[in-house]
Amino acid sequence: MTSTVSITAQSSSGNTESVRITLLGTHPHRLLATREDGTNREFEAGNFFRCLSLFREELEQEGLLLCCQGARLDITISGMQAQMSDGLYAYTFDPGTRTVSQEEVYILDPAPFSQVGTVEEQRRAIYALHGLPEPNSKH
Repeated sequence: MTSTVSITAQSSSGNTESVRITLLGTHPHRLLATREDGTNREFEAGNFFRCLSLFREELEQEGLLLCCQGARLDITISGMQAQMSDGLYAYTFDPGTRTVSQEEVYILDPAPFSQVGTVEEQRRAIYALHGLPEPNSKH
């Protein structure tokens, strides 16, 4: 099940880098990220969405956001959806009305920089969607 896509990573100052993502297989789910300088990093997790999040966290340490659907601030993935699609598809939601649509997006498709955020920002958006207090919050 090898599949490869190229995705742009971008900083807030506009610097970009092309990153190659290769899905290596399932059980366990493994993703290979190849940077422009040729370095490779493999990420392993329970599904590809989580693998992608691990890679995104690494990029964020360098001030880069991955410009893909899986990094949008208005997507959510259910446990059943993660299991059925290996974490490759997520639902969009409306943050204003807190309604989840039935529109699915492929997490490795491109997304504009203006729609993506950090893993932490995405996590906070999911808590807000479900009306849950942040862990360690005083609410």
